[in-house]
Amino acid sequence: MANEGPIIGIDLGMTSVIAAHVPAPGEPPRVIPAEKGHTSLASVVAFKDGGRPVVGRAARDMLTTAPGQTVTGIKRLLGRKANSQAVRDLAARVGFEIIAGPDGEAAVRVADRDIRVPEVAGILLDQARRFAEKELGEPVRQCVIAVPAYFNDGQKAAVKEAAELAGLKVKKLVHEPTAVALAYGYNKGGDARIVIVDMGGVRLDVSVMEISGNVFDVVATGGDPYLGGANIDARIAEWILANIKKKHGQDLRAEPRLLQKVRTAAEQAKRELSRCKAVDLQIPLEVGSRDKKAKLGLLRLHLSTVEELAGDIVKRVLDTVRRTLGDRGLKPADVDEVILVGGATRMPLLKGKVEKLFGREARQSLPPEEVVSLGAALLADSLRRERPAAQDVVERSIGIALADGRYMRIIDKDSKLPITRRVMIPTFRDNQRILELDVFEGEAEDILDADYLGSVVYQGIVDAKAGEAKVVVDMTLGPERVLKITSPETGRDQEAFEFAAFGHNTRKEDALLDPRFDVAKGRPTA
Repeated sequence: MANEGPIIGIDLGMTSVIAAHVPAPGEPPRVIPAEKGHTSLASVVAFKDGGRPVVGRAARDMLTTAPGQTVTGIKRLLGRKANSQAVRDLAARVGFEIIAGPDGEAAVRVADRDIRVPEVAGILLDQARRFAEKELGEPVRQCVIAVPAYFNDGQKAAVKEAAELAGLKVKKLVHEPTAVALAYGYNKGGDARIVIVDMGGVRLDVSVMEISGNVFDVVATGGDPYLGGANIDARIAEWILANIKKKHGQDLRAEPRLLQKVRTAAEQAKRELSRCKAVDLQIPLEVGSRDKKAKLGLLRLHLSTVEELAGDIVKRVLDTVRRTLGDRGLKPADVDEVILVGGATRMPLLKGKVEKLFGREARQSLPPEEVVSLGAALLADSLRRERPAAQDVVERSIGIALADGRYMRIIDKDSKLPITRRVMIPTFRDNQRILELDVFEGEAEDILDADYLGSVVYQGIVDAKAGEAKVVVDMTLGPERVLKITSPETGRDQEAFEFAAFGHNTRKEDALLDPRFDVAKGRPTA
């Protein structure tokens, strides 16, 4: 294999982007330094009028002062339609405007500009690439990106597009739970059933994974899209505001810059209280300047107070874990190991309650904020050395809609990748010239309960009675997670199309296509 340069692992997180690499064969993975000495880049992009985008913590500081120009939560928008429930939920929580793009996909409108979601994510990935190049001293053009286990093909395609816009070729997308398992060395052989509780800044994900050798199968997922460390931060911030008003008679909510400092202090206090029993806070009571130091309000916050404030949040986490296990018909006793991921799981109360639920110590020896990127880096290193660290399998079955509304699975869940399956699709009426195939993914029996991927139309069928004429269709799914539809003819195969996001599919090379195939948002054009 020719040396194509380093391959980095990237955790494209809800609140931060973290990149990592393996410095040399046999060495452990290492996180790449990001902005201002931090190991992470805040997943925030602000757009000033006519200026270059502001990225990271500087952009996060603008959330209070310029919310309409500051984009956060971009990972929630990747590969989603503007009218989806997830996008509507986010739109009600953010200060920037979310609109529908030309094909109905979610886009953002900031500073009188309409910007596609992959472009915003691409800005973050571009900055991560620049940090990596500075650290490694050479160009970085390849990566492995970790994505949630629940991401569908459209969302994965949007991630790959964002990377391409950042000048990065995605060698592989890896599920975040798989990256965690790799970081903890579960690909060394043997069987295990593990539960991963991942509570980051703004989302809780629970995954049940069954491992056999180097085959990783996420068999159940659950979560809460708006439950994370930020919920605890908000409780602490409210406590600070109430006690400042009680002690000093000032309401800091009226001054956006002071309010942002309170929120920053709340997050920092939460972090410190994972290591100690109490912390002293110095809260600015006025906006300072070069010539005048701000007056400070002094408070002491105890761990016991935070645990009281966050008690119901921890209960919601445990309820989600129980529900996810129950969906698979499992009990805590059926689990071999538990791994805690995400900064919020550092909270002693949460860690203790999870350990009590499972009756065993939870693994958290690797930094919970960084472990996903470390696992992605290990996979990247294995690809560079052509020694696969994990066997790819199909996460969700893929099939087509039948004429009676049922869903016929063609590529089964848990099949090893790459895989190709051939089917013969008969016509269902006399002299049928056009056959449209609607393609779905999922495990449902009815197409109403499956997720639509896209459609392909086969035209020019020879006249015949219903059922006598048949279209031969090959479905191929490779490790890159792009579904390809081909239709073999005498002596040759021609690629019909590749599935992209949102169900409208783009031809790879028009010159090579059979003219009988056409794709137009799932409807024939002739």
